[in-house]
Amino acid sequence: MDNNKPETTDVDTNETVLKPQAKDDSSQATKTAPTLKRAPGPSSRHRKLGSSWWVRLSILISWLAAGTAIAGCYWLYLQLNNQQIQQQKLVTDLSAVEVGNQQLKQELKQSLSTPNQRIALLEQQQSDDAKAYQQLVSLQKAHKQLQERVAIVAQRSPNHWMASEAEYLVRMASRKIWLEQDPQTAASLLQAADNRIEAMKDPALHQLRKALAHDIAATQAIKTTDIAGSVYAIDAVIDQIANLPLNRINTEISADPLTEPLTDSIDDWQTNLSKSFKQFVEGFITIRQRTTDLEPLLPIEQQWYLVENVRLKLLQAQFSLHNYDEQGYKSAIDYAQRWVKQYFDMSDRNTLNVLAQLEKLSGLTIESINTKQFQSTPLLQELITYGQMMPEEEPTL
Repeated sequence: MDNNKPETTDVDTNETVLKPQAKDDSSQATKTAPTLKRAPGPSSRHRKLGSSWWVRLSILISWLAAGTAIAGCYWLYLQLNNQQIQQQKLVTDLSAVEVGNQQLKQELKQSLSTPNQRIALLEQQQSDDAKAYQQLVSLQKAHKQLQERVAIVAQRSPNHWMASEAEYLVRMASRKIWLEQDPQTAASLLQAADNRIEAMKDPALHQLRKALAHDIAATQAIKTTDIAGSVYAIDAVIDQIANLPLNRINTEISADPLTEPLTDSIDDWQTNLSKSFKQFVEGFITIRQRTTDLEPLLPIEQQWYLVENVRLKLLQAQFSLHNYDEQGYKSAIDYAQRWVKQYFDMSDRNTLNVLAQLEKLSGLTIESINTKQFQSTPLLQELITYGQMMPEEEPTL
């Protein structure tokens, strides 16, 4: 449409130019009329020019479209190429991971083979132990049934209850001697058990009576310590410790016996003056010598600690008595004696009395009971179980 506009303007200008010429000369108008009909040149040229713009524009658009298509195809090619490269890399990584998984599976199989073998071995041992336990239970049941039968057979004897009573007395004697540390009562119980065995009037029980006689003699030979009396004596000493006076140093200065007294006579004023001057000069600086150690006085709070420490040592001595610890007992009594002599007044009668009691307690001997078992105990159990004493095996030559 824009190309048609200049075309109309050109035609109008030609017409305006040709009109005056028609008024002046009619002959020229006739001559120029054919020229107008022959001059279609400018309009056809403009038409060719307008059509060339359209062609150029279409060619340009086609080139742009072709370039865009080529660029798009190249970009798509690059994307596809990158995607293929990534796919190849991913495939390579997957293959490497798969190889690693295979190696890991093999390592796991190798590592689990040993525990599986161990588990199988343990299961086999467990099954064997279960079988052995079942056999043991069956054997225990059979043994128990056999003991019951033997006990039934043994109870048919009229002396069975006397043997049971003797075995009970021996068990009570063992408890008295080991739990209560009372050998006197234990010896009495053993003697009562021997009397029960004697009342059975069975000559085959000489071995049992011999064992009972040995147990009675060993029990009576045990030297016992009066633990309760010693504990009570230590309690009495503990009560007296708080009332003992502490050791005080005599700080009073005694008069010198070599000094001469002054006279009351006025005539002796010169003598008295010389004596006074001499005493003043000699007493201006005084040096005294001591042959014993000079210890400082204890403060009040340390005095309380001293008394409590002595009590603590005496309590430790009581504890050692109950545990039959002779070394600990003597060590505690020795510390208490040493502190009483060092820190308390040795001229006081109560202090001397406490020291005498501690000296008596330090000489106490504690003997522990070393007997582990009576010889008659297994023989009595054999008598109760089988109803009679089993014969002794003769020594082989």
